Amino acid sequence: MVGFFRRRSPTMKALVLAVSFGLCAVFSACQQSGGPVKVDTVQPPQGTTAGGEEISIIGGGFQPGKTQAEVKFGRKKAETVIIASATKIRVVTPPNEKGPVDVQVMFDDGATFKIANGFRYVEPSAGESARRAFFGGQQSNAGAKDKIEVEKK
Repeated sequence: MVGFFRRRSPTMKALVLAVSFGLCAVFSACQQSGGPVKVDTVQPPQGTTAGGEEISIIGGGFQPGKTQAEVKFGRKKAETVIIASATKIRVVTPPNEKGPVDVQVMFDDGATFKIANGFRYVEPSAGESARRAFFGGQQSNAGAKDKIEVEKK
């Protein structure tokens, strides 16, 4: 490369260096972030009005340990938001009123995403309320019956 620069004018050298550094910076940024930040879906898209349930926001470009985000369900801010992987944010739902709400994700770099009607709050069933009081709000497996079996000896 030294021979290459000897035959070029100082202006051309500066241009070649600027382009080289610019390309390095662009490629470096793309490799570090894994692509642009995006938000696609909420899983599961429904939970109880009592809140306290862990859901996942699926997207891309997140950096665990580096990316910071704030999540709102309607006007209610989630207190627990964890960037779990490059494609998943774990969030504990805040209590809210029954019905659909927009899910808004605001990142520390200023990027904001809104999933219109992305989450639906429903009233907890009687069994859900009892389970929540006994087990401290841990979400049960979908489709499983809430029951406690006692073994007699």
